[in-house]
Amino acid sequence: MTSKAWRINESNRKQVYIVGFRKTDNDEWETSGATYGNQIDAQAVMNKLSKKTKQQLKLFKFGRAIPVK
Repeated sequence: MTSKAWRINESNRKQVYIVGFRKTDNDEWETSGATYGNQIDAQAVMNKLSKKTKQQLKLFKFGRAIPVK
């Protein structure tokens, strides 16, 4: 999985959820690049991942996130 850069558009109030992962506390958070429109879907994905990996997982909430090209 690779990280993606994100630009946040503060004018749009809709929230975007991103699941982050890292191996140790000293590592930077990474993402698959997938975004979720609601917390329930993002949490479900995070729960599935937690059963498959030993990596630390965290749910990030942003304003509308747009991939930087």
